[in-house]
Amino acid sequence: MSATPHRRDRIGLLRRRALPAALAALALSASLSCSGPEPQNIPRVTGDFGSRPDVAMPSYPPPKEARMKVLKEGDGALTKKGQVVVTDVDMRIWESGKPLMDTYRLEQPTTAVLDGQHVARTWDQALLGRKAGSRVMLVTPATHGFGPGGMAPAQVTPSDHMVLVFDVIGGYDAKQQIPGGGSGPYGGSPEVTVKPGEEPVIGAWGAAPKKLGVRTLVEGKGPELKAGQTVVMQFTGVEWGKKSSFNSTYRRSGPNGFVMKDEVMLPGWYPGLLGRRVGSRVLITVPADQRPGFTHTPGALAAPKDKPVAYVVDILDRRDRAGR
Repeated sequence: MSATPHRRDRIGLLRRRALPAALAALALSASLSCSGPEPQNIPRVTGDFGSRPDVAMPSYPPPKEARMKVLKEGDGALTKKGQVVVTDVDMRIWESGKPLMDTYRLEQPTTAVLDGQHVARTWDQALLGRKAGSRVMLVTPATHGFGPGGMAPAQVTPSDHMVLVFDVIGGYDAKQQIPGGGSGPYGGSPEVTVKPGEEPVIGAWGAAPKKLGVRTLVEGKGPELKAGQTVVMQFTGVEWGKKSSFNSTYRRSGPNGFVMKDEVMLPGWYPGLLGRRVGSRVLITVPADQRPGFTHTPGALAAPKDKPVAYVVDILDRRDRAGR
Protein backbone atom coordinates (compact mmCIF):
# COMPACT_ATOMS: atom_id res chain seq x y z
CA MET A 1 0.00 0.00 0.00
CA SER A 2 1.40 3.41 -0.93
CA ALA A 3 2.10 6.06 1.69
CA THR A 4 -0.40 8.83 2.31
CA PRO A 5 0.59 12.37 1.27
CA HIS A 6 1.05 13.38 4.90
CA ARG A 7 3.18 10.31 5.60
CA ARG A 8 5.26 10.94 2.48
CA ASP A 9 5.71 14.49 3.75
CA ARG A 10 6.93 13.24 7.09
CA ILE A 11 9.45 10.91 5.42
CA GLY A 12 10.64 13.71 3.17
CA LEU A 13 11.02 16.06 6.11
CA LEU A 14 13.02 13.42 7.98
CA ARG A 15 15.38 13.32 5.03
CA ARG A 16 15.57 17.11 5.06
CA ARG A 17 16.48 17.24 8.75
CA ALA A 18 19.38 14.87 8.05
CA LEU A 19 20.57 17.00 5.13
CA PRO A 20 22.84 19.55 6.89
CA ALA A 21 25.03 16.79 8.38
CA ALA A 22 25.28 14.98 5.05
CA LEU A 23 26.11 18.15 3.18
CA ALA A 24 28.60 19.29 5.79
CA ALA A 25 30.44 16.02 5.30
CA LEU A 26 30.73 16.80 1.60
CA ALA A 27 32.17 20.30 1.93
CA LEU A 28 35.88 20.79 1.26
CA SER A 29 37.95 22.13 4.15
CA ALA A 30 40.40 24.01 1.92
CA SER A 31 39.91 27.52 0.58
CA LEU A 32 37.84 28.12 -2.53
CA SER A 33 39.40 29.31 -5.75
CA CYS A 34 37.16 32.34 -6.22
CA SER A 35 39.59 35.12 -7.08
CA GLY A 36 40.85 36.13 -10.51
CA PRO A 37 38.96 35.48 -13.76
CA GLU A 38 35.63 33.70 -13.93
CA PRO A 39 36.01 30.03 -12.93
CA GLN A 40 36.36 27.63 -15.83
CA ASN A 41 35.87 23.90 -15.97
CA ILE A 42 32.47 24.05 -14.29
CA PRO A 43 28.98 22.87 -15.27
CA ARG A 44 26.46 25.07 -17.04
CA VAL A 45 23.44 25.89 -14.89
CA THR A 46 20.17 27.34 -16.18
CA GLY A 47 16.83 28.12 -14.57
CA ASP A 48 15.28 30.80 -12.40
CA PHE A 49 15.89 31.31 -8.70
CA GLY A 50 13.50 29.14 -6.73
CA SER A 51 13.14 26.52 -9.45
CA ARG A 52 15.04 23.24 -9.68
CA PRO A 53 18.23 24.07 -11.61
CA ASP A 54 19.07 22.41 -14.90
CA VAL A 55 22.71 21.33 -14.54
CA ALA A 56 24.56 20.31 -17.72
CA MET A 57 27.68 18.34 -16.81
CA PRO A 58 30.70 19.03 -19.06
CA SER A 59 32.42 16.23 -20.95
CA TYR A 60 35.87 17.26 -19.66
CA PRO A 61 37.26 16.25 -16.25
CA PRO A 62 36.24 18.17 -13.11
CA PRO A 63 38.60 20.70 -11.53
CA LYS A 64 41.13 19.47 -9.00
CA GLU A 65 40.30 22.28 -6.58
CA ALA A 66 37.00 23.71 -5.36
CA ARG A 67 35.30 26.26 -7.60
CA MET A 68 32.53 28.70 -6.72
CA LYS A 69 30.47 30.98 -8.94
CA VAL A 70 27.62 33.39 -8.20
CA LEU A 71 25.10 32.61 -10.91
CA LYS A 72 22.59 35.28 -9.91
CA GLU A 73 23.04 38.22 -7.56
CA GLY A 74 20.16 38.63 -5.15
CA ASP A 75 18.49 41.80 -3.92
CA GLY A 76 18.22 41.05 -0.20
CA ALA A 77 20.37 41.50 2.89
CA LEU A 78 23.85 40.00 3.08
CA THR A 79 24.34 36.79 5.05
CA LYS A 80 26.65 37.17 8.06
CA LYS A 81 28.98 35.01 10.08
CA GLY A 82 27.16 33.15 12.82
CA GLN A 83 23.79 33.31 11.08
CA VAL A 84 21.54 30.46 10.04
CA VAL A 85 21.22 30.47 6.25
CA VAL A 86 17.98 29.08 4.87
CA THR A 87 18.61 27.75 1.36
CA ASP A 88 17.36 25.40 -1.29
CA VAL A 89 20.04 23.10 -2.66
CA ASP A 90 20.48 20.69 -5.56
CA MET A 91 23.39 18.31 -4.99
CA ARG A 92 24.67 15.75 -7.49
CA ILE A 93 27.79 13.79 -8.50
CA TRP A 94 29.80 15.31 -11.36
CA GLU A 95 30.98 12.00 -12.83
CA SER A 96 27.57 10.36 -13.11
CA GLY A 97 25.18 13.30 -12.83
CA LYS A 98 23.36 11.27 -10.18
CA PRO A 99 21.34 13.41 -7.77
CA LEU A 100 22.09 13.05 -4.06
CA MET A 101 19.65 15.57 -2.59
CA ASP A 102 17.07 17.92 -4.03
CA THR A 103 15.14 20.24 -1.71
CA TYR A 104 13.23 21.66 -4.69
CA ARG A 105 11.44 18.35 -5.21
CA LEU A 106 11.03 17.82 -1.48
CA GLU A 107 9.61 21.37 -1.36
CA GLN A 108 11.42 21.97 1.92
CA PRO A 109 14.55 24.15 2.16
CA THR A 110 17.42 23.23 4.44
CA THR A 111 19.63 25.28 6.79
CA ALA A 112 23.35 25.90 7.15
CA VAL A 113 24.85 27.44 10.30
CA LEU A 114 27.76 29.73 9.38
CA ASP A 115 29.61 29.60 12.68
CA GLY A 116 32.79 27.86 11.51
CA GLN A 117 31.81 24.62 13.26
CA HIS A 118 28.77 23.09 11.57
CA VAL A 119 29.87 23.37 7.95
CA ALA A 120 33.32 23.41 6.35
CA ARG A 121 35.14 26.45 4.98
CA THR A 122 33.88 25.99 1.44
CA TRP A 123 30.30 26.32 2.67
CA ASP A 124 31.22 29.40 4.66
CA GLN A 125 32.92 30.94 1.64
CA ALA A 126 30.16 30.00 -0.78
CA LEU A 127 27.30 31.28 1.40
CA LEU A 128 28.84 33.95 3.61
CA GLY A 129 28.32 37.50 2.42
CA ARG A 130 25.73 36.53 -0.21
CA LYS A 131 22.64 38.58 -0.79
CA ALA A 132 19.29 36.91 -0.14
CA GLY A 133 17.89 35.85 -3.49
CA SER A 134 21.29 34.80 -4.88
CA ARG A 135 21.97 31.56 -6.75
CA VAL A 136 25.45 30.15 -6.10
CA MET A 137 27.21 27.08 -7.50
CA LEU A 138 29.88 25.15 -5.61
CA VAL A 139 32.04 22.42 -7.21
CA THR A 140 34.17 20.45 -4.75
CA PRO A 141 36.23 17.24 -4.79
CA ALA A 142 34.66 14.69 -2.50
CA THR A 143 38.07 13.42 -1.32
CA HIS A 144 38.37 16.41 0.99
CA GLY A 145 34.86 16.27 2.29
CA PHE A 146 34.47 13.11 4.31
CA GLY A 147 34.34 14.85 7.66
CA PRO A 148 36.48 14.40 10.79
CA GLY A 149 35.70 10.69 10.99
CA GLY A 150 36.85 10.06 7.43
CA MET A 151 33.59 8.33 6.50
CA ALA A 152 32.17 9.01 3.04
CA PRO A 153 28.44 9.65 2.68
CA ALA A 154 26.38 6.93 1.02
CA GLN A 155 26.71 6.70 -2.76
CA VAL A 156 29.92 8.79 -2.80
CA THR A 157 33.37 7.41 -3.67
CA PRO A 158 36.79 9.03 -3.07
CA SER A 159 37.13 9.85 -6.77
CA ASP A 160 33.80 11.69 -6.99
CA HIS A 161 33.22 15.43 -7.26
CA MET A 162 30.15 17.21 -5.92
CA VAL A 163 28.18 19.91 -7.70
CA LEU A 164 25.92 21.97 -5.44
CA VAL A 165 23.57 24.76 -6.52
CA PHE A 166 22.22 26.95 -3.71
CA ASP A 167 19.30 29.37 -3.81
CA VAL A 168 19.93 31.58 -0.78
CA ILE A 169 16.59 32.51 0.80
CA GLY A 170 18.21 34.53 3.57
CA GLY A 171 20.41 34.66 6.66
CA TYR A 172 18.91 34.91 10.16
CA ASP A 173 20.10 35.05 13.74
CA ALA A 174 19.62 31.77 15.57
CA LYS A 175 17.36 33.38 18.21
CA GLN A 176 15.69 35.88 15.88
CA GLN A 177 12.05 36.48 16.73
CA ILE A 178 9.28 39.04 16.47
CA PRO A 179 9.48 41.87 19.05
CA GLY A 180 6.70 41.94 21.60
CA GLY A 181 5.40 39.74 24.36
CA GLY A 182 2.76 37.08 24.54
CA SER A 183 -0.90 37.24 25.46
CA GLY A 184 -3.30 35.94 28.04
CA PRO A 185 -6.05 33.39 27.40
CA TYR A 186 -8.77 34.57 25.07
CA GLY A 187 -11.81 32.84 23.57
CA GLY A 188 -10.65 29.40 24.65
CA SER A 189 -7.07 29.82 23.38
CA PRO A 190 -4.22 29.24 25.85
CA GLU A 191 -1.86 31.83 27.34
CA VAL A 192 1.42 32.62 25.58
CA THR A 193 4.44 34.05 27.39
CA VAL A 194 7.42 35.27 25.36
CA LYS A 195 10.78 36.47 26.68
CA PRO A 196 13.38 37.94 24.29
CA GLY A 197 15.58 35.26 22.76
CA GLU A 198 13.73 32.41 24.47
CA GLU A 199 11.27 29.78 23.35
CA PRO A 200 7.65 30.84 23.92
CA VAL A 201 5.84 29.19 26.82
CA ILE A 202 2.25 28.04 26.32
CA GLY A 203 0.05 27.52 29.37
CA ALA A 204 -3.30 28.16 31.04
CA TRP A 205 -4.85 25.46 28.89
CA GLY A 206 -8.60 25.40 28.51
CA ALA A 207 -10.76 22.84 26.76
CA ALA A 208 -9.15 21.16 23.77
CA PRO A 209 -10.10 22.77 20.44
CA LYS A 210 -12.85 21.25 18.29
CA LYS A 211 -11.86 23.23 15.21
CA LEU A 212 -8.83 25.07 13.90
CA GLY A 213 -8.11 28.30 15.78
CA VAL A 214 -5.90 31.16 14.59
CA ARG A 215 -5.09 34.15 16.79
CA THR A 216 -2.70 36.97 15.84
CA LEU A 217 -0.64 37.92 18.90
CA VAL A 218 1.51 40.51 17.10
CA GLU A 219 0.33 42.13 13.86
CA GLY A 220 3.13 42.48 11.34
CA LYS A 221 3.44 45.19 8.72
CA GLY A 222 5.28 43.20 6.05
CA PRO A 223 3.91 41.55 2.90
CA GLU A 224 1.20 38.92 3.12
CA LEU A 225 2.06 35.26 2.75
CA LYS A 226 0.85 33.71 -0.50
CA ALA A 227 0.51 30.13 -1.72
CA GLY A 228 3.73 28.68 -3.11
CA GLN A 229 6.08 31.12 -1.39
CA THR A 230 8.80 30.11 1.04
CA VAL A 231 8.11 31.34 4.56
CA VAL A 232 10.92 31.58 7.13
CA MET A 233 9.78 31.22 10.72
CA GLN A 234 10.59 30.38 14.30
CA PHE A 235 8.05 28.08 15.88
CA THR A 236 7.32 25.98 18.91
CA GLY A 237 4.73 23.21 19.08
CA VAL A 238 3.20 21.87 22.29
CA GLU A 239 0.77 19.01 22.81
CA TRP A 240 -2.38 20.29 24.47
CA GLY A 241 -1.93 20.54 28.23
CA LYS A 242 1.79 19.70 28.24
CA LYS A 243 4.55 21.90 29.65
CA SER A 244 7.35 21.29 27.15
CA SER A 245 7.40 21.44 23.36
CA PHE A 246 7.55 18.36 21.15
CA ASN A 247 9.27 20.34 18.39
CA SER A 248 10.85 23.78 18.29
CA THR A 249 13.26 25.71 16.08
CA TYR A 250 14.55 27.35 19.25
CA ARG A 251 15.92 23.97 20.31
CA ARG A 252 17.50 23.25 16.95
CA SER A 253 19.63 25.47 14.73
CA GLY A 254 17.15 28.36 14.55
CA PRO A 255 14.76 29.66 11.87
CA ASN A 256 13.58 27.20 9.23
CA GLY A 257 12.02 27.65 5.81
CA PHE A 258 8.80 26.01 4.63
CA VAL A 259 6.93 26.10 1.34
CA MET A 260 3.40 27.50 1.63
CA LYS A 261 1.52 24.44 0.38
CA ASP A 262 -1.05 22.54 2.41
CA GLU A 263 0.27 19.14 1.35
CA VAL A 264 3.85 19.79 2.55
CA MET A 265 3.11 21.60 5.82
CA LEU A 266 1.89 20.20 9.11
CA PRO A 267 -1.91 20.25 9.44
CA GLY A 268 -3.15 23.68 10.47
CA TRP A 269 -0.11 25.60 9.28
CA TYR A 270 -1.22 26.47 5.76
CA PRO A 271 -4.69 27.82 6.59
CA GLY A 272 -3.30 29.41 9.76
CA LEU A 273 -0.51 31.29 7.98
CA LEU A 274 -1.98 32.06 4.55
CA GLY A 275 -2.56 35.82 4.26
CA ARG A 276 -0.70 36.64 7.48
CA ARG A 277 1.91 39.36 7.26
CA VAL A 278 5.66 39.09 7.74
CA GLY A 279 6.45 40.40 11.22
CA SER A 280 3.46 38.67 12.80
CA ARG A 281 3.33 36.26 15.71
CA VAL A 282 0.49 33.77 15.36
CA LEU A 283 -1.03 31.22 17.75
CA ILE A 284 -2.47 28.22 15.88
CA THR A 285 -4.53 25.64 17.78
CA VAL A 286 -5.20 22.38 15.95
CA PRO A 287 -7.76 19.72 16.98
CA ALA A 288 -6.85 16.06 17.13
CA ASP A 289 -8.96 15.06 14.14
CA GLN A 290 -6.87 17.22 11.78
CA ARG A 291 -3.73 15.20 12.39
CA PRO A 292 -4.08 12.00 10.30
CA GLY A 293 -0.85 10.15 9.57
CA PHE A 294 1.49 12.10 11.86
CA THR A 295 3.46 10.60 14.72
CA HIS A 296 6.32 11.94 16.80
CA THR A 297 9.42 10.54 15.08
CA PRO A 298 12.82 11.61 16.47
CA GLY A 299 14.53 13.92 13.98
CA ALA A 300 11.43 14.49 11.88
CA LEU A 301 9.14 17.49 11.74
CA ALA A 302 6.05 15.79 13.10
CA ALA A 303 3.56 15.96 15.93
CA PRO A 304 1.89 13.58 18.40
CA LYS A 305 -0.61 11.40 16.60
CA ASP A 306 -4.31 12.08 17.25
CA LYS A 307 -3.57 14.77 19.84
CA PRO A 308 -4.61 18.43 19.86
CA VAL A 309 -1.65 20.80 19.65
CA ALA A 310 -0.80 24.49 19.77
CA TYR A 311 1.85 26.34 17.78
CA VAL A 312 3.37 29.77 18.31
CA VAL A 313 4.80 30.92 14.98
CA ASP A 314 6.94 34.00 14.35
CA ILE A 315 6.86 34.93 10.65
CA LEU A 316 10.33 36.33 9.96
CA ASP A 317 10.51 36.49 6.19
CA ARG A 318 9.16 35.24 2.91
CA ARG A 319 10.53 34.88 -0.60
CA ASP A 320 8.89 34.06 -3.91
CA ARG A 321 9.73 30.83 -5.67
CA ALA A 322 9.81 30.46 -9.44
CA GLY A 323 6.45 31.28 -10.99
CA ARG A 324 5.24 33.19 -7.91
